Amino acid sequence: MNARLIRIVVAVAATSVVSVAGAGMANASTERAAEAAMVSAIEESGGQTTHTAAEYLQQLHTYIQGAVTAEDVAAVEAAIAHLRPVLGVVAKAPVDRAAAVLNEQTDAKAAQVERELPGLTLLAPITGLVTSLLTTLLDLVTGLLGGLPLPLPLPLPELPLPLPELPGVPLPEVPGAPEMPEAPAAPEAPALPEAPLPDVPLP
Repeated sequence: MNARLIRIVVAVAATSVVSVAGAGMANASTERAAEAAMVSAIEESGGQTTHTAAEYLQQLHTYIQGAVTAEDVAAVEAAIAHLRPVLGVVAKAPVDRAAAVLNEQTDAKAAQVERELPGLTLLAPITGLVTSLLTTLLDLVTGLLGGLPLPLPLPLPELPLPLPELPGVPLPEVPGAPEMPEAPAAPEAPALPEAPLPDVPLP
């Protein structure tokens, strides 16, 4: 190989190394910018992310499971009323395709349970459906917690509907729900000055 050819090969190799290094720096810069944008979006959303929603859905899963064990139709019905609005918020988040499909399946099963519950006094006719809902819901929670915490486009809904208390089952806490301020204590009434007793002559 002559000297001129060697110089050409060396120049091409050097150019390739510089290009790869530049591409790596560009990719790193892009990743840093994406991470910064994600952090900014999370902060703007009030800190509510898909992980926040997943943690609440996990609490609801535990609650519904307890309601099924207790055969409490009213508790299941109230929990489904809490579940579906949260699934609606997750549906608008930029989750991956697998999580989106699980979210759709969970909502469809929750809607079916919601339709079947009115008029029931026992869960026996729809126990299989509720069990299937719990399985899909748990898969959704696992999928959401396994991915990056993406900002939710909408805040999680405030849920005023009270959940019935179940023995041994903690009530789910709604993330991001504003705490009610404590009522200020009523001011103490000022003490009345003691009035002097009138001098009454003894008989």
